[in-house]
Amino acid sequence: MENTLARPGVRPAARPAVRTRREQLRNGGRGALIGTAFGLMWFALGQPAVHGAARPAVLGAGLLLLAASAAAVVRLFVLARRTPADEPGLPMAPAPAGGPKFLTVVLVQAVALGVGNGFVRGSLHRPELMLSWSALVVGAHFFPMARSLSAPVLRVVGVAMISTVGLAALAAALLPAAPADVWQAVPGIGCAAVLWTACAVTGLRVRRRSAA
Repeated sequence: MENTLARPGVRPAARPAVRTRREQLRNGGRGALIGTAFGLMWFALGQPAVHGAARPAVLGAGLLLLAASAAAVVRLFVLARRTPADEPGLPMAPAPAGGPKFLTVVLVQAVALGVGNGFVRGSLHRPELMLSWSALVVGAHFFPMARSLSAPVLRVVGVAMISTVGLAALAAALLPAAPADVWQAVPGIGCAAVLWTACAVTGLRVRRRSAA
């Protein structure tokens, strides 16, 4: 009988990847649900900083993206329910040995958000910059998360979220008369759009695979 106890100097075997298509679809549905919910939070924090004629357009576009993201969540869970339990899923690469742990990444993110936003608000007295700092931290956390979850697409999400701060800085530099709210509106609405678009694209990719 094979000895399954850990031996000194020998790394334990990597956790087996998700094997069935049903499990993969459920995991995708959970991820899309989380992305949709956090996108709603970002949008709720960013949209109050939009004023004037742009506000109805922003709200309308936001509702369309939210609907597309929510539809992707529903589709993923419905497909998971309809998929046979023994149907094999797509090949998945195992998580790299020694990669950052999920909970560690989340904990570091929470500390960085709390400490950084406390400094921005209490010491700099620039509360409108809090969403920009949050976008930098949350965007950066997707890089180790992509490695931990073996999901390279999360790096694209991270780059896009960080880029919203660059867009806010560009708007502030090119438009001296731009209100300070641009540092709140652009990252808030931009991060919501990134998350909702990522969820919607996930749903579309699954539909194409199912049709094939």
